[in-house]
Amino acid sequence: MSFLRFLLPYTYFYGSRVKQFKYNLYYLIIDWAVPFALLTYFTNYDWQRALVHFVLAYLAFISIYEIGYLGNDVYSVRKEDKPRRRVKDFDPSDAVVLLWIGVRLAAFGLISWYLQVLTNSLWLTFYAVLAIFFYLHNALKDKELKVMTFVNLAFMRYFAPVFIFLTPAQLMLLAAPIFLNYVFYRTLMYMDSKDLLNMPSRRAPAYKVNYYLLALGVSTLLSLMGHSWVPVAITAYYLLFWTAVKVAGFQPPQADN
Repeated sequence: MSFLRFLLPYTYFYGSRVKQFKYNLYYLIIDWAVPFALLTYFTNYDWQRALVHFVLAYLAFISIYEIGYLGNDVYSVRKEDKPRRRVKDFDPSDAVVLLWIGVRLAAFGLISWYLQVLTNSLWLTFYAVLAIFFYLHNALKDKELKVMTFVNLAFMRYFAPVFIFLTPAQLMLLAAPIFLNYVFYRTLMYMDSKDLLNMPSRRAPAYKVNYYLLALGVSTLLSLMGHSWVPVAITAYYLLFWTAVKVAGFQPPQADN
């Protein structure tokens, strides 16, 4: 039954956005590998402890994020002239949606309690901001303004599995390279998909290689300014990945925004 299909956290994200294993692999390489490596490097956790913390923090994040997806896919689409249906014949009742939301809020609370961050001001503020900006992203009609809500969401999406375990100095060191290598890149893709930019080559691996090759200039300066190799390493990771994709002749899957 559909209410069981999407009952648990991550199931709606998988069923509506991921859908296939290749997209899970895509998210592993693009969204998860670098934050996990950074968590292991900065905290000196062994990989097992880092993995447990990373997965739990991500599940807390996706529990809240999926509520935003449900708000968009169940209610916002009803007001759109050309709605994009993420799941075929998807029109759950209000009671079912409330059940799904309740399960996700309970999961978020339990994970927060287990990680001992239930009263942590940074943790609570992070998710309050996330909820506000996902609501705004769903509610705003102006596509130009939704670019900025997307920027906020992309930034928090990348940081969500790791931010609570890092120090303020580490977070500030990472903020600029993450914006350059992930948030700005994803925002360009988003703007083109919404016809706010005209970037016909954006899907080609060659474009992605050139993007990260050119990003090395800013990354080098960020490394020098921060006395750390981390900014250059993040750019180098994405550059090497897309170079390998280009050389192999693969056409990568296009993740949903």
